[in-house]
Amino acid sequence: MRMASALQASGESQPEVTLDNIEKAIHELYYDPSADVKDSAQRWLLMAQRSPQAWQFAWALLDHNKAPEVQYFGASVLHSKISRSWPEVPSEQYEMLRTQLFQQIFNSALGTRIVLTRLCVALSSFALSTMPDVWPDAVKSIIETFQQAHTPHLDAMHRCAALLELLTVLPEEFQTAPMSQHRKSTVRHELEKGMVHVLPLLQSLLEQDDSPTHIRHQALRCFSSWVQLSVPLTEIESFQKLLFQLIHDPDLFDYCVDSLVNVVSQPTAHKYPSIVRSIIREVLKLQEMLASSVREKNMDTVQGLCRLAVTLGENHTKLLVESTGEDKQHAMEFTSLVLGFTALPGHYPVDETISNMPFGFWYLLQDDIVSADTDKLESYVQTYAPVFLQLVEVMLRKVQYPDDEEYDGWTEDEKEQFRCYRQDIGDTLMYCHTLLKDPLLNHLYASLTRIQDQDSSWQHVEACLFAFRSIAEGGDYGDDQCAANLLQLIGQINMSHVKLASTALYMLGAYSEWLTDMPEALGSIIPVLLSGLNDAELAAPATMSLKDIASDCIPGMRAHAEVILTASQQALMANVLKSREATRLMSVIGLVLSSLPQADIMNYLEVILTPHVQALEEVANQQPSPSGKSTILVKLTMMANLCASLDIKREDKSIIGKGEIESKSSAGTQDTQPVLLILQKILPIVEKLLNMWISDAAIVESVCELLKRAMRTLLDDLQPLVPQLCDLLCRMYNTVPQPTMLDLAQQIIILFGSVVSLNSAIASLFLQLSSKTLSLLPNNAREHTDVLEEYMTTCAQLLKKHTKIFTLDELNLAAIFQCGLVSMTMPENHTIKACCLFFGNFVSQSDNLPGAGEVLTQHGKPLVELTLKAITGGAPRNVVDNLSDILFSLNKHAFTKFSGWITDIMLNTTVELPRATKEQREHFGSTILRNRANKRQVRSLVKEFSLICRGLHGTDYAEY
Repeated sequence: MRMASALQASGESQPEVTLDNIEKAIHELYYDPSADVKDSAQRWLLMAQRSPQAWQFAWALLDHNKAPEVQYFGASVLHSKISRSWPEVPSEQYEMLRTQLFQQIFNSALGTRIVLTRLCVALSSFALSTMPDVWPDAVKSIIETFQQAHTPHLDAMHRCAALLELLTVLPEEFQTAPMSQHRKSTVRHELEKGMVHVLPLLQSLLEQDDSPTHIRHQALRCFSSWVQLSVPLTEIESFQKLLFQLIHDPDLFDYCVDSLVNVVSQPTAHKYPSIVRSIIREVLKLQEMLASSVREKNMDTVQGLCRLAVTLGENHTKLLVESTGEDKQHAMEFTSLVLGFTALPGHYPVDETISNMPFGFWYLLQDDIVSADTDKLESYVQTYAPVFLQLVEVMLRKVQYPDDEEYDGWTEDEKEQFRCYRQDIGDTLMYCHTLLKDPLLNHLYASLTRIQDQDSSWQHVEACLFAFRSIAEGGDYGDDQCAANLLQLIGQINMSHVKLASTALYMLGAYSEWLTDMPEALGSIIPVLLSGLNDAELAAPATMSLKDIASDCIPGMRAHAEVILTASQQALMANVLKSREATRLMSVIGLVLSSLPQADIMNYLEVILTPHVQALEEVANQQPSPSGKSTILVKLTMMANLCASLDIKREDKSIIGKGEIESKSSAGTQDTQPVLLILQKILPIVEKLLNMWISDAAIVESVCELLKRAMRTLLDDLQPLVPQLCDLLCRMYNTVPQPTMLDLAQQIIILFGSVVSLNSAIASLFLQLSSKTLSLLPNNAREHTDVLEEYMTTCAQLLKKHTKIFTLDELNLAAIFQCGLVSMTMPENHTIKACCLFFGNFVSQSDNLPGAGEVLTQHGKPLVELTLKAITGGAPRNVVDNLSDILFSLNKHAFTKFSGWITDIMLNTTVELPRATKEQREHFGSTILRNRANKRQVRSLVKEFSLICRGLHGTDYAEY
């Protein structure tokens, strides 16, 4: 019988943990074609691994006659039990367990490598758990055990290989093992003590001429592992010299590079500048090897040398910058070496995959230069400016596209890699400008004009424009004359190639902030941008740049409004734009319209908006279909973008933060906001659409998003439509409640809750939303956790910003409180957090809110009990801080009641708080009561009590 079948059998207990069943499950895990069978087998094996019997069957599974995968599982079980269930091992059995592990390693040294490695990991975990108290000088002891062991079946070479494997995984296991900081420090000290026995062993193996290559490989791997413990470079200086000798051996090259990379990148290496400089000199001696490797196209060696040089440079850029005398010359040579890797011939990633590696180095180098003290900055810039100018020239070459025929032959993955590579080049060019300043932009402009005069390939022109774009996106435009000349030149460039035209359009958008102060330049660039609307391949950069410029230059838009609006209308009617571009263009239209008088706005709107309103009307009269849904979503998003951008009172909202909606009197023009007229026109159509599509979450969300964006634009001006919107929201929510409706309702209540003439509509809205939400309890709570979460969030915000809404006579405060209690039992973290926020705000308002005190008196104790159960294991650990805030709020605002509740609960043993003793319960309760003002202290106390009850207090997992 299959293990999976046994696991799936309804009502039956799981199969007994026996050797036979374990081997069956392992076979299914590795060889059964069914994913479900594999999954079931894996879950059962994990259960078996955690069982008490695992200590016994693990050894039996290691029988060398069994399949490798069976032996591997046995070794993994041993590691798991030692690393995670160490307290299960009686101290009197430590010696026996260690002996067994050593013996098993000797027995497996001739077997499958992965089994041997896993056993070495298990013994490493044992060593980390027992050093130094139980197993002093563990590293020395390990080496001596291998040297002195009587193993007739095992020759010296295999014994040496097993020892090296064990010594390799020991520091690796230390790096990943969960330990407290104190324990980690103790173990690290023991390993550092043991290093004096490891390094001589490794060095002797590497220096012996008769050492087999695979032993040398292992010795180098072992060194790489140990050096990551932050060994002082002075202690391994002779080893470093040996590595630079061995690096010329092709069989050892990769291992030597790995070792040297770990040496130069360890955190304490900067404390030994003289040794780092000696390493730089040694790396410079490898240039002949590099040159020959490039000639022979041995790119693996080139990549290894690049990795070594870049890692060395990235970790010691400050040393390079501050070098003087002969060291300064070496630093410049080293920088040129790295530049050579950046400048490798060919196109990335097809011809080479190395030139991307130094990007981080160039950033760190310029960062160290520009952040230097003022008295040194000029000298550093003067020294390194020529290097960075060379880097710019290299970037301008490497950023270029290949010819179309070649590029079309690239795979999609290669094209994506090249796109990311170009972005990295753009960032690097921005860093270059940080150091070189305006002379770089003048240099680029001179190069662009020269290329234009020489009628060079489009790739050269595109590269220059890409550089300007990248630097401008960083907020740097150079002197005004250079920027003006550049934008004037754009109109003269031949835009026949789509990639060149695309880059040019994106570049214009990057200059949007500069154009705010130089609106006269708009005349030369708007025709270029509008030309892109007629080409499907250029619509994205054209609309994005138009939006950026229109957003930053609204006053300057009026002079160009007619041409922009006419071209936009033509593009929308031509159906060449994708939905994303069409919706973005609607934002442009709104921004441009905002610069015009209202009469002109309405005339343009009539022409531009009518076709889209008609399209919505047509769909509203049809039966639901996928194409109809697509049309609705696009048109609603277009109108939402228009409502968000068309604002003739924009300056009135300059102080309102993103995401907030606040009531604010209009101090500007008294003209009716066009968005109000748009809403009045489309709301009847929206209501008709919802009659058919009310169950579609995407369409409902789009409707709510449209209304929210309109509300943000209109603020107080939305008031005439509030009763209609409240009625619409109530009908929508009562039909199919969705979170987005609650979010919209919350904003309406906060914005208009204090308007007397709207009291009835607002009250009805909140009462109906609450009634519908409460009707979901308790039977449908699980299916509507998102709704409950948003309702709790809404109530929490209203308690804070519009408490008066909770004084309605018809509102059942106790039922809302009970809703919070039920919602807090949901498994979703965000729902629990929303409930915590609600209860915290409810308690803080309980003295000021009529009826709240009575509700708290009646239901407060169940709240405390539920909160404590959640803290002690009923909820995930990552919400414990939020739960503790409930206790803090109760302690601060309802101390008399809370002190009685928590005392009763802590003394009542029928209230189960797992693993906490009577003394711990009482101590927790009394300590909480003493901390009424320090929220951080309360959180710390609650966290500690939570760990005690979860059985994690004092364990390594407590910090995770």
